[in-house]
Amino acid sequence: MNIKELAASLGLSTATVSKALNNKSDISSHTRKKVLAAAEKFGYRPNASARHLRSGKVGVVALLLPASDGGNIHTASFFMRIARGLQASLKESGLDPVIHITTDREGERQLLRKIIEQNRADAIILTDTRINDERIELLNELQFPFVTMGQSLALNGHFNWVDFHHEEMGRRCVRYALAKGAQRLAVATLGADSMHGQQFLDGCLEEMRRNNLDVDEALIFYGSVTEFSGEMAACQFMQQKKRPDFIIFINDFLLMGASHYLSTLTDCELNDQSMLCAAASSDFSSRIISSPCLFTVDHEVIGRRLGDAALRVIAEEESVASVLLSFPANPC
Repeated sequence: MNIKELAASLGLSTATVSKALNNKSDISSHTRKKVLAAAEKFGYRPNASARHLRSGKVGVVALLLPASDGGNIHTASFFMRIARGLQASLKESGLDPVIHITTDREGERQLLRKIIEQNRADAIILTDTRINDERIELLNELQFPFVTMGQSLALNGHFNWVDFHHEEMGRRCVRYALAKGAQRLAVATLGADSMHGQQFLDGCLEEMRRNNLDVDEALIFYGSVTEFSGEMAACQFMQQKKRPDFIIFINDFLLMGASHYLSTLTDCELNDQSMLCAAASSDFSSRIISSPCLFTVDHEVIGRRLGDAALRVIAEEESVASVLLSFPANPC
């Protein structure tokens, strides 16, 4: 049934029915109730594309995956599971998430401008936030609705974001290592201006200093979400005169690469029990390595929170306190 047929069945004009369905103030409550009851009875649903055309909305939320020249293979499964929760949050409002992938930062900037200029989304969700994130500054300058998965110093942090307690993750990782008897720690985190990489490192260093442990800059590695980066980290640590007796990794890809590299050394005292990763980015690392992963991630909850935040910015609601997600320490 279309709106003309619904109007005819009620003996009303299509304009009156449209106003009632859209809750316009110049329609009596009696007429509105009559129209809504009939719409419910006959199973009438407004045409989504027409509704969005009238409102200037396109019914899409754009999710930008981290820029990667490797095709995002390392983070694809992580974000696909988050997208599932995002879709569940958005579908009740008639919105759909659309995933975008770019290979570098310049391509990402061009994509952002294209989405905005061509009106291809009602809001954008940024991932892999940076310490000083120029994308956030750009979207704020263009007054385009956005949400981020992660924090940033941009705009003094005054925007809608969803994140983990990265500092607390770092602190707990150090406490875990100390409980295992470790005395000389190495940390492999994320570089390239990664905000959560810096937050994780800050938490680790804070806990190390609190326990009067020396912080050796040579035992800090800034990498990326790749196994090769983990190999580079392990190589750097093993070249030091005073080697670490425990290594903490921000994610499982770094740990997997390091584990492979260390297995090729004949004079290495480190093993899977002297390594730890904070959280898993993949589905299969637990099948390959036996090193513990200290935290689990509820991907669906993250996606739903991102969707809720996107709906808020689309509705131009007043900014609310940003949601900070923490997840319990559960050895995997």
